[in-house]
Amino acid sequence: MSTATTARGSLGNLPAEVTSFVGRRQEVTGIRRLLSTNRLVTLTGGGGVGKTRLAQRVGGEMRRAFPDGVWFVELAELRDPDLVAVTVAEALGIREESIGAAAPGLAEFLADHQALIILDNCEQLVAACADLAALLLRSCPEVRILATSRQALRVAGEATLAVQPLSVPDPEVPATPAELARNESASLLAERAAAVLPDFTVTEENSATIARLCQALEGLPLAIELAVARLRVLSLDQILERLTDRYRLLTSGTRNAPARQQTLRALIDWSWDLCSDAERTLWSRVSVFSGGLELDAAEQVCADDALPAEQILDLIASLVDKSVLNRIGDGPRARYRMLEVVREYGALHLAEAGEQDRVAGRHLEWFARLATYGDRNWVSPDQAAVMQRLKDEKANLRVALEFAVSHQLTNVACRLAADLENHWFVRGFLSEGRHWLERALALPPQKHWTRVKALRVAAFIATVQADLTRAERLLIETRALVNELPPSIERAYVPLMEGQIAMFSGDNMRALELFGRSLITFREFGARGGEMWTLCCLGLTRGLSGRPSDGYADLAASLDLGSASGEVWWRSFALWALSVLRWLDGDNAGAAAAAKEGLDVRRLVEDEQFGVGLSLESLAWVAAVEQRDQRAARLLGASQRVWHAMHTSLAAFHRLGDFHDQTVASVRSRLGGRAFDAQLQRGLALSAADAVAYALERAAAPAQRTAAAPDDSGLTKREREVAALIAEGLSNREIAARLVVAQRTAEGHVENILSKLGFTSRSQVAGWLAAQSTPDS
Repeated sequence: MSTATTARGSLGNLPAEVTSFVGRRQEVTGIRRLLSTNRLVTLTGGGGVGKTRLAQRVGGEMRRAFPDGVWFVELAELRDPDLVAVTVAEALGIREESIGAAAPGLAEFLADHQALIILDNCEQLVAACADLAALLLRSCPEVRILATSRQALRVAGEATLAVQPLSVPDPEVPATPAELARNESASLLAERAAAVLPDFTVTEENSATIARLCQALEGLPLAIELAVARLRVLSLDQILERLTDRYRLLTSGTRNAPARQQTLRALIDWSWDLCSDAERTLWSRVSVFSGGLELDAAEQVCADDALPAEQILDLIASLVDKSVLNRIGDGPRARYRMLEVVREYGALHLAEAGEQDRVAGRHLEWFARLATYGDRNWVSPDQAAVMQRLKDEKANLRVALEFAVSHQLTNVACRLAADLENHWFVRGFLSEGRHWLERALALPPQKHWTRVKALRVAAFIATVQADLTRAERLLIETRALVNELPPSIERAYVPLMEGQIAMFSGDNMRALELFGRSLITFREFGARGGEMWTLCCLGLTRGLSGRPSDGYADLAASLDLGSASGEVWWRSFALWALSVLRWLDGDNAGAAAAAKEGLDVRRLVEDEQFGVGLSLESLAWVAAVEQRDQRAARLLGASQRVWHAMHTSLAAFHRLGDFHDQTVASVRSRLGGRAFDAQLQRGLALSAADAVAYALERAAAPAQRTAAAPDDSGLTKREREVAALIAEGLSNREIAARLVVAQRTAEGHVENILSKLGFTSRSQVAGWLAAQSTPDS
């Protein structure tokens, strides 16, 4: 499979800062300096010292140095070393490419990219992170890695920086508001306290207490955050008194443990002691969740005779009040999450109570039922809600799958991995889905329909990823097992999968015969999902292999089924397929209408990208035939942005790839290379929402202003000249040579242009410049 590249100038995925960043100016400068001379920098330090936040701040300040983005990869919730590379790939938006556990595909993908990758919380998977970092350093000369870990990765070429706690007030210097304002830990405490108590201020009266509290907490950011949360129920003096008492009890602890770790443990010990027995029980049991939980899950997983389900709500409320649990998100369902160090603390108590496997088993049962519910209710008006729920529970699904596989629960593991078929496909998590399916199928086999389903889902993913050899091997076992089992709906999926392989191989006649067999069986069982899937495949294959109108009836039948059931995904796919066939049939108006309707339908499934890219493509083809060439080029750019983000293309669909190439050639020949590239860049610069609005020919929703208007850009004559050279694709060195100036001078002009226009990438400058001289159409 050919390797795609990401769009130059991508911002990456750094989380937005939701609280102020206090202090650390010297550390930020030092890390930036290290990254200028070292390609791997690891921030080490104890838990709660602020490594993650510091790495994010450095990444945010260095965005412009990395045209291909700064990418944040959270590893704290990951337990399987085989998924490190897959997790990095998902963070970078590589959704359709199979990178494999050894990550050669990821290294190939990044080989020519200038990007900064932040690997956060590597300590649990330090060996796997070290192996991946070493591979990327060898294979990707322009990639830099910033890691956070409680221990160094110990990779050749690694530079380390030990992150220390924030500075604390000097006990020899009298504490005053002015003095505390210059101190990092006191400033952090004051800002966070004001968030808890809006009227809180640093005064002459409380300055001494604040100073002593910061000293007692030893400047640990997490400890300060946890302690200040108690201001809802305690005064500063009460917090200090309790912390001081707790520290006295630590004198018999592990002597070689760093004092700051003892302090953090003391703070969590203190929170534990403040809880009732029932709250402690819930705290420890909730630790089996990863990435958050919802109330109904806690009631099913954590409740038993000793902890009745009807008490869970009140206990969760108490743990939220005590800052053990945090309410996160603003969705229709309340969601809760623990800090990782708090979760680990609860897990230790769960293990000590001998309850870990029992509670983890109930966790598996709950999420297996959730996956089954999502699979059975895929064809329903709840489809979008089901997909969102599964997305929210991604980390928990991983934990459940790991428990099933590690405990060799063969049928449960196969069923859970296979029931997530739509989750893997629609979200683009194909590599991860394949990973779990292969692990489940490697368990001692059992002759059961759950294995058949796992085999055919694995075969489908392999087919989409162009691994037809593996898909064929999986289907050989599937056929043999089907013949030994009583009738089931799964029997209909075998010829459907075989038809997919034939279609990808270009054997349309065989594909049509196989799809026809599947359709008969799906209708016998009343399986609407399978029927819609098959009708889409039949319609598209018939229309591409014969007359376009030959596929209309099948696609219309799929649309009718989707509309009647409230299904979204296959209905939108059928509309796109119909737009392609109508375009081939010369019905440009009908093609555009179908593609636009498909885009409207797809908006019900959040984060669905593949179908959006397809619709943007078909609308570009329509615009090209109508000789609306500027629109066609811009739509091609918008679709290219989607393909780049997913690391996929139309290449696997031979006819569709030909249509794309023909459209590019015709539009470029009429517009000219420079004008075509300018419009393409404008499309690349569109956000997903703006791209859809442009495709639908509707006004985009008002957005925050991100660039200066043409008449108030503030660019000097020289800067406009440099902007034109940027639009030509020249590097800073080439711009300097063209203008006969020093490279540093050219770099300064580029930085000024980006700053004045509010841009972060050179491609945005090119798109902006094109907009000044080219009218919209």
